[in-house]
Amino acid sequence: MKPQTWRRGRQISQIIFVLLFLYLFVYATFLSPQRELADLFYRLDPLVAWTSMLAGRALVAGMGLSLITVLLTLVFGRVWCGWICPFGTVLEWLTPKRARQRRRRAAPSEKWRTVKYVILIVILFAALLGNQSLLFLDPITILTRTMATAVWPGVRVAIYSTEVALYQFPFLWDVLDILHNNIIYPIFKDVVSVFTLAVPIFLFFAVIVALNGWVERFWCRYLCPLGALLGLLAKFSLLRRDVSTTCAACALCNGRCPTGTIDPKNEYRSDPAECIVCYDCIVDCSREGVKFRWHLPFSLGEKAWEIAEWRAYDSKRRELLAGVASAAIGVALAGAEPITQRQPANMVRPPGATLTDFETLCIRCGECVRVCPTQGLQPSLFEGGVQNVLTPRLIPRLGYCDYSCNACGEVCPTGAIPSLPLEEKRHTPIGLARIDTSRCLPWAHNIPCIVCEEACPVQHKAIWLHTVESLNARSEPITIQLPYVVKELCIGCGICEYQCPMGGEGAIRVYAPTSTGGYLGDDPDYRPRRNRRGE
Repeated sequence: MKPQTWRRGRQISQIIFVLLFLYLFVYATFLSPQRELADLFYRLDPLVAWTSMLAGRALVAGMGLSLITVLLTLVFGRVWCGWICPFGTVLEWLTPKRARQRRRRAAPSEKWRTVKYVILIVILFAALLGNQSLLFLDPITILTRTMATAVWPGVRVAIYSTEVALYQFPFLWDVLDILHNNIIYPIFKDVVSVFTLAVPIFLFFAVIVALNGWVERFWCRYLCPLGALLGLLAKFSLLRRDVSTTCAACALCNGRCPTGTIDPKNEYRSDPAECIVCYDCIVDCSREGVKFRWHLPFSLGEKAWEIAEWRAYDSKRRELLAGVASAAIGVALAGAEPITQRQPANMVRPPGATLTDFETLCIRCGECVRVCPTQGLQPSLFEGGVQNVLTPRLIPRLGYCDYSCNACGEVCPTGAIPSLPLEEKRHTPIGLARIDTSRCLPWAHNIPCIVCEEACPVQHKAIWLHTVESLNARSEPITIQLPYVVKELCIGCGICEYQCPMGGEGAIRVYAPTSTGGYLGDDPDYRPRRNRRGE
């Protein structure tokens, strides 16, 4: 097959996998049957699979699909990076032409490639110690998180703002109605453009893209921990780039290589750990001096198993010790944070998170944030300490936990949020509501309001009303219903806080679950004892 055909095939493969990623991202929502496939790329990601199983000390269902990626790498090399990875493809498409023209001339020292191996060692050893904080550097988590919290909501705002501007012209109304009803609304109906960390998450992505202006695929060359893992496996690959005696040393292949792994000082050979099998190097070769050949084990005249040579930038004992020490120090310092003793009051986790080792299993991928229908789940910053940066928490004032939704557990790739049946999820407390009587309208101002009681979705209502006689501002007698929370019935869904009409913070707020009491919503005869204030 001609080299141009292979390269065209790679480009088609990249387009297909990017479109598949976007399709699952857009349509695998909380109401869609495709949501079970939302974590497909995570299940194919061996870094996510192996660290999750290391951290959780257990096999994670569905992660066996990562063996497909491992097998492909052992046979064909780093085809994941060159043919499949949607993040790598996006970086390739966003590389400026000047960066492609400069190629190796402006590239930093080859020793910079050591950085990704050190990051990989830190991630793996930290996972062994039960910490996955650095999984936010996995390329699939970066792309999903950025799309969910910044890019896609930003696109929605831009499109809707454009619609508003165009609707000022009556002659466009018919066309705009057709576009909105048939294209725009079906795509963006489940997107809410409110995310607390949209700007910093996007800036992190923007920095990675900007580094492409310096060196093409800077992230893939020097920083990607998944690329480092696959690179180590690719050293044993069967299909490798080979330079024949017909090579004219014209250096065209060196200029074409997107990862800069072709070394003119070593007869224009390349390291299979860095080669992404893009076939760009052989397209312009005039003498067919470069080919991809099989290096089969146990073949006549070859070693029993030929392993690629280890380069100067490959991880050595010094880097290994540095990575292990960094991971140990980081995990130790994280273990000294106050959250390890008592959970902050505002860290309300997704449903079922208290049933698992959530902080250990969460990989900060943003899938639960993406699929949440109310966008109540938001990535945290330092509310739960450094070790919980980018983990999801419920912010009821922005969105509540939908009583009829269990999508976050179904899309979680590692089981940090368990996949609970809907009925069980409805009976699993995630927090506890509390009324601030100094701000509540009926308690503090004698203004009738029972919004929280009306909004409460549980079967027997977790918010009850206590009727009292009082006086209004004109000293006239009035009857006021004072809401109060029955903690044994409250599941902490947050809809009461979301619906509270008070400006700013709600007069009723949901906090992390209490260690006392329990949900008794299944008992129709339960009547909690009231104190003298009806609480």
